[in-house]
Amino acid sequence: MSAKGGTRPGAGRPKSREVHESAVRKAEKKIRDRLPQLIDNLLTLADGVTVEDVTVEGETVVYRKPPCRQTNEYLVNRILGKPTEKVETDNSGGLTVRVVYGTDNHTTELPSGADGSLEESEEI
Repeated sequence: MSAKGGTRPGAGRPKSREVHESAVRKAEKKIRDRLPQLIDNLLTLADGVTVEDVTVEGETVVYRKPPCRQTNEYLVNRILGKPTEKVETDNSGGLTVRVVYGTDNHTTELPSGADGSLEESEEI
């Protein structure tokens, strides 16, 4: 008579992490295989491209698109790292904090003069 029940290696429903990991690996492999071509495309956009369009009347129009600022910025940020950005806030008129959980909305207004900073005992 064989024993029944208990845990068996590999039995049961696979964890969602394992299911999604394979899809991510497949996508990464596709990108990795085409990486030289994708980099060449980005560099072409960074330099600007010549475009040939056909109008409704059937005329061919050739023009040059200027270099793409976003592509250049992306390439520079990939090599040098994205620079830090300074954000200034003005809390002089009071601060309204809106917290949304599911479909319930809760609004809390800080008293005037409160700067909205967390005290040491409060952690996120």
